[in-house]
Amino acid sequence: MKLVAENLSYAYDGGEALWSNVSFEVNPGDIFSIMGANGCGKSTLIRCLIGFLKPHTGSVRLVEDDGTTYDVLTNPNEFTQNIGYVPQMQNTANIFSVRDYVVMGRAPHMGLFRKPSEKDYALTDEILKEMHIYELKDRFFNTLSGGQQRQAVIARAIVQEPKIVILDEPANHLDYGNQYRVVEMIQKLAERGIAVILTTHAPDHALHFNKTVGIMIKHKFIVGKADEVITEKLLMDLYNMHVRIIELPEMNRKICVAEHSRKEGCCL
Repeated sequence: MKLVAENLSYAYDGGEALWSNVSFEVNPGDIFSIMGANGCGKSTLIRCLIGFLKPHTGSVRLVEDDGTTYDVLTNPNEFTQNIGYVPQMQNTANIFSVRDYVVMGRAPHMGLFRKPSEKDYALTDEILKEMHIYELKDRFFNTLSGGQQRQAVIARAIVQEPKIVILDEPANHLDYGNQYRVVEMIQKLAERGIAVILTTHAPDHALHFNKTVGIMIKHKFIVGKADEVITEKLLMDLYNMHVRIIELPEMNRKICVAEHSRKEGCCL
């Protein structure tokens, strides 16, 4: 199953469009990174993709290998069952255990008022072990560290058994080690054949995946391969600062390094 976004645009309260003519598709096992400066509309695009917001133009649909198509308006159950959504982390007073919190990801597969079955809990335990947080299963969710909470939130999305996982700034507010643990988890999702869409403020993460990126800049949406689209000039225009992209042959990857001098005319 793939996700196809075609000719999307969105504006708040009749104002200028945040972005327009947004088109892309994400196939099984792909990682699609969405980049852009604060306030450009990355999270708004995510909400359009999952059906929380209705785009002013265009469509979002899921397409099976046999051509069967689902969209949130005409096939809401099939659409939501196949998409796992991981929102930005927020402060929470969640009093559920990690195990109970994660098993709630099975909700789209359960009938109204139905309790999780032994099979649901068995799948939950399997995913918790795969995410290396099984030993935390009896802890209250709100007692976990930020990195552990993020692992639990992703586990909850996986236990839904979606074909597509959409993450809104999954590494936000995490320390350096936990950021790269999340990066590794995203790569594991893709290895499972899941299509992954994420927003990120870190060009290094997009370069690390070295898959397709979509970059919001000046109300446009540029789509292409990460190592071709993410250039020093584009990053300077995007973030109003001088950035060097350095290749590390021994690691077969590129990294971004900010220079001390700011782009002329830039304000802090």
